Amino acid sequence: EAVWQRVWAAESPSSLRFGAAVGASSTVAMVLLFGLAGFIAAWGGLVDIEHDDPNLYLFQVFKTKGEVGQARVDSWIEVMVLVVAAAMNEGSIDSAQNGLISLATSMLQVGSSPFLPRLFVVVVTVPVVFLALQGYQVLSIFLVTNMACTCVFPALVAGAWDTPIGRRLVTEGVFLSSIAGSSATVTLYGIGRNWKAAWGGWHNIAYGAWHAWAGNEYAWDYFAVAALAGAGWMALAGFLSSALSFAKPCTSRCASMCACRTAPDLDDEAELLRETAEDCTPTIK
Repeated sequence: EAVWQRVWAAESPSSLRFGAAVGASSTVAMVLLFGLAGFIAAWGGLVDIEHDDPNLYLFQVFKTKGEVGQARVDSWIEVMVLVVAAAMNEGSIDSAQNGLISLATSMLQVGSSPFLPRLFVVVVTVPVVFLALQGYQVLSIFLVTNMACTCVFPALVAGAWDTPIGRRLVTEGVFLSSIAGSSATVTLYGIGRNWKAAWGGWHNIAYGAWHAWAGNEYAWDYFAVAALAGAGWMALAGFLSSALSFAKPCTSRCASMCACRTAPDLDDEAELLRETAEDCTPTIK
């Protein structure tokens, strides 16, 4: 997970691809392993369907027999496993902070002071500490972050389309539009799915929004809506951005470069990138 969190502060495209591949494959493997342990616990009759949290079936493996109630630790190896699991969970916060500092520092000019990125991380951490002291269920907090990551994922993947066409279609505005559209869509889905005629309008809106982001108990349909909506908004925003860019007239400072261009003039990729950087869409005859 620490490798995955540092991917976006990579020093080169090759390092980014390598880090993304290692981080993604390692995360998938670990999630598959822990999920399989939950299935094994259920298969072995160690899960109490009525009382156990479905998200915590993994820890029922530590039971020695099928009994009602939460899992109990009764051997030293189980104690060690729980200690290591808790340390890994708590230790992920420093990886996230280091990743934020590295990412923010990489955006500054070479030789700039890292004071501002460090200050930014401190400012971000303060509300996180306040939130941790409120006693919210950790799985609900994880659900919020998981839903947010699902909304961002389609735009993030599209941003890796490192070609001239990709750079033209996936702009900053398209990226933000996809995230905003996906977030709004999944919120509206939660409101519509949980709407009750007996409740008032504002009550329905508040409950539906909460259920979409923190109360759906990891229902698959919310994640599907977030991912599909993100991809749909990305495609729509990219199409509109591309259409507007081609319809935009040449500016005075690049009119001479745009006038009467022909298709062969656009064959060279470097020329196309230079013209795009000059904020000029060439006219093809």
